[in-house]
Amino acid sequence: MKQTLQRLLVLGLLLLAGRTALAQHGHLNAGAVGTSQGDALSFANGAIFAESSGYVKQLTPATTGARVGYYAGSITLTALPATVANGGPAVGASALGSFIQYGIVSVTGPVGGQFAFWEEGATTPTISYATGYSTSSPTLIALSDASIGAGAAGADPFGHLHGRNFTATVPGEYVVGFKLFDTSVNGAAGGAIHASSEVLNVKFAAVPEPGVVALFAIGVPLVLWGAVRRRA
Repeated sequence: MKQTLQRLLVLGLLLLAGRTALAQHGHLNAGAVGTSQGDALSFANGAIFAESSGYVKQLTPATTGARVGYYAGSITLTALPATVANGGPAVGASALGSFIQYGIVSVTGPVGGQFAFWEEGATTPTISYATGYSTSSPTLIALSDASIGAGAAGADPFGHLHGRNFTATVPGEYVVGFKLFDTSVNGAAGGAIHASSEVLNVKFAAVPEPGVVALFAIGVPLVLWGAVRRRA
């Protein structure tokens, strides 16, 4: 019995560690399937964040700043570097001269909920979407960093912009569709180099801190540990 409880304790701790690692994974990388004209953009590590993977990004009540009153959290979307100067070339980076932006193309969630993107330093939501929203022509948000030359012919499409956040107004689960676009003019006939990506659906959960899942994950190992000690 003691050995069984010890095994369960180890399993519980592993589940907690795995869940915590998953929840803390914060960089969603944008690149492309190739660097030739017409190759599609892609989320290089999108499988980790996809709704189908079981990943859930928790949004918890903000306690300070402009986002007080919202459930808030962040996933940093980056554009992979293609040159040594920016830490590359990374596997899966898009072509030199491309300029990657993303748009939110769909939001599902609790009735009356609003899901929003906040640019760094924003005091109000930069873009807000009601649940049920869907579009093929979203407002675009830059991932490539124009301040270091991204978008110029032959330039690195790299971008790693921090300070951005997502919020929700109503507790519950939201599934948000992200799509990548190349808005450069360095491709054939003065257009984009890359085709747009497939949609990546990511699940967010607006929950009171620390969240039911977290409490369960912490509580189970503690109960098992207590049982092991009592039988020792």
